[in-house]
Amino acid sequence: MKLKLTPTQNLCVGYLESGFKLIQLGEQFYFIKGERRQKVLPKTLDALVNRGALAHTEQGDYTLSDEFVEHRKRMREMNEPKQTRH
Repeated sequence: MKLKLTPTQNLCVGYLESGFKLIQLGEQFYFIKGERRQKVLPKTLDALVNRGALAHTEQGDYTLSDEFVEHRKRMREMNEPKQTRH
């Protein structure tokens, strides 16, 4: 898995992490949450699959891969400030 993502790829991951659903309308893909809709290019989704961040299911859905979710969790834990007692 290539862990370095472009800003656009990071934005797409952020949409999925914050509860947006990815849907396809015709040839176009959108992140949807309530009334909000954000267009995403198919080549961006393909790049995320190739980098291991997204998994493409047999039903045609895109989801964050388990491996990527674990990676993000580890990165967050590493970046949390250490709490010390005084």
